[in-house]
Amino acid sequence: MKRVMLLVLVFVVASAMVFAGGGKETGPEPKTIRIAEQVPGLITPGVWDGQAFSMNSSIYEYLVEINTETGAIDPVLATSWSTDDGSVWTFNLRKEVKFHDGTAFDAEDVKYTIERTQDPAIGHLKKQDFEVVSSIETPDPHTVVIRLHESRPTFIYQLTDYNMPMLSSSYDYAKLGESKPMGTGPFVMQQLIPKESAALVRNTAYWATDLPKVDRLSIYFVADIDASISMLESDRVDVVPFVTPVIKNRLDSVDGISVISPYQEQRFISMAVDQKPFDDNRVRLALKYAMDPQVIARSVAQMDLNDGIYYNETPIMNMLAEYKDLPLRGRDIEKSKQLLAEAGYPHGVSVELYYASDHPFGKELSQTIQELAAPAGFDIELKGFTRDIYLSQYWLNVPFSITGWGGRIDPSMLLALAFKTGGSWNESHLSDSRVDALIDKISAEVDVEKRTGYYHELQQLFFEEGSLINVQVPYLVAINDRVIGYRQPLTMIPQYKYMDIR
Repeated sequence: MKRVMLLVLVFVVASAMVFAGGGKETGPEPKTIRIAEQVPGLITPGVWDGQAFSMNSSIYEYLVEINTETGAIDPVLATSWSTDDGSVWTFNLRKEVKFHDGTAFDAEDVKYTIERTQDPAIGHLKKQDFEVVSSIETPDPHTVVIRLHESRPTFIYQLTDYNMPMLSSSYDYAKLGESKPMGTGPFVMQQLIPKESAALVRNTAYWATDLPKVDRLSIYFVADIDASISMLESDRVDVVPFVTPVIKNRLDSVDGISVISPYQEQRFISMAVDQKPFDDNRVRLALKYAMDPQVIARSVAQMDLNDGIYYNETPIMNMLAEYKDLPLRGRDIEKSKQLLAEAGYPHGVSVELYYASDHPFGKELSQTIQELAAPAGFDIELKGFTRDIYLSQYWLNVPFSITGWGGRIDPSMLLALAFKTGGSWNESHLSDSRVDALIDKISAEVDVEKRTGYYHELQQLFFEEGSLINVQVPYLVAINDRVIGYRQPLTMIPQYKYMDIR
């Protein structure tokens, strides 16, 4: 805690000096929103691991964004778009937009950003989703025509993924992306101290002249959620994301601080199907029969099931229209023991469960799974690590894990990434031709009813043979009441340009 406080003090002093050019500040004090973020790993779009949302979403921006009130797609760098059957997409671009280095944004930058997904040197996390692109035409500086190998009626949603902001075709992101991130966004990076802090200032050349509404974002990277909350309570930060229910209950009685839930997140309890013991579906089913969704809801979030916390065995969130309402399996310890015995584990099985100890719900969920599974014969050793270490060293490499996944406004965006053969984030190592075929059908089907039918087939398959349990939890953000108009849609990208502070 002492080190955190010292870093904060050093950063505040340094930021003040930089903002003033090393001299005395003049004029009114800048309007600043202060944010305590989790410690980020990689931050360059394409390999960005999903940390530091406040920072990246303020530096970069997208062709389109999701309206937090209506769920509709709103224009950003694209002013309009059109398609007939989803195989050819035309985007008209906003004029007079500049990157932070002063270069103009145009159609070549869109072309570069999309073609970059296929660069093998990058290892782009959206490579698989954009392999469907056959060509990109730029008939003029403000028009882009994207031709696909086949129909993709929901293709536009791929452009809302947090790894798909528009990048400059003339900037060296390989060299500068981690140290000097640069986009067209409403805020410009002023100072970045890796793993410690970042200072962002208003983009005075931003295309929307009435935005952003504040002058600065001061971001502190703090690994300990309790330290972040201490900073909030002592008025050193204004926003703390990824709050736990225990902290929420504590803050509910604190004047001047509110805790909101913009959307639901997912916690995937994943079993690698190519590693023992979960290479046998009977073991996967045995774990599922040992679970009690109501106990999980109350133990993990102090909520009743289906009242803020949800449970299923598929990759589709309960809140989405594509969700198939399958009956809960029901806890059956004898059935679980029988399945383990049939799989060759008559005396039970020992496994290690890896999770991010500093990520909300991770510790509570891992302990609950351990306790529920024990009577069935699962001897689970818990392996908790801070999220940066978990993601960089263990995730994707272990047979049993809990990972926090954000939802996707179009669930097909998640499927290829996480469950198709060769997917970049395929943590369960799933390689099933039936799953691959259904994912392809979902992506290509224009008819909504038929597409929903394919989603239902996929969920039935996961229910019978799948590699995960999906516990959906509220994403909680603690906010000083001085912050006005907090916005963060299901895309997980906070929209700080619209926010203000009293």
